[in-house]
Amino acid sequence: MQGKGWDVISQIWSKVGKLLGGLLLVGGGTVSAGILVGIGVGHPGGALLTVLLTLMVFFGLAPASLGGLLLYTGFKAEHHALRDRFFQLLQANRGRLSLLDFVAVTRLEPAIARRHLDIWAKEFFADFEVTDSGEIYYVYGSPPATRKSASPDHWASGS
Repeated sequence: MQGKGWDVISQIWSKVGKLLGGLLLVGGGTVSAGILVGIGVGHPGGALLTVLLTLMVFFGLAPASLGGLLLYTGFKAEHHALRDRFFQLLQANRGRLSLLDFVAVTRLEPAIARRHLDIWAKEFFADFEVTDSGEIYYVYGSPPATRKSASPDHWASGS
């Protein structure tokens, strides 16, 4: 199992990647738009046009592309960290998980947490139990197969 160290690294990378990605995307987009407006207004030709287009590629499009990539990897890292916490919680609770348990661990808004749980319930064929108080439990009869980080232990067998 990858452990808490990987979870912390994923959380940090998620936040840093999204922050840097957003800054690069906005900055690169602004530079590109400014150069395009300058080209449109000034109608430069020849060498000046070549210089402006080169500047747009290196200081506009390249940073914007890198920003988009960092945003994407930041969101993917956040998703993987969330999924790892889901599997850790399932293991700790022997395959039985409530929305309140998941919200407490992930600190997500209940509507967002429910959406994740519903998607994973379909993906991993969870059953549902409703308590007398109306709380819904997602129940997994065997551990869902996942990436290499999944534990082979079977929580439903009582081990």
